[in-house]
Amino acid sequence: MDKKWIAVSLSILFFILGFLVQLEQYLNIGVWFQMNDVHHETFALSLFTLAIGILIGSNLCKNEN
Repeated sequence: MDKKWIAVSLSILFFILGFLVQLEQYLNIGVWFQMNDVHHETFALSLFTLAIGILIGSNLCKNEN
């Protein structure tokens, strides 16, 4: 498997996990995002930024021979 597809797969996984965290909050609490109580939001935003960082890093650090 190409390293590019591994990075894309990991990014998709982290995006899905971030969405599932927010979905769990919506189903249990009734809101998607709460600014005054940032427990779920912190974890979801860190998952989203990790996914974006993996995509950026995989595109910037590719070996061009």
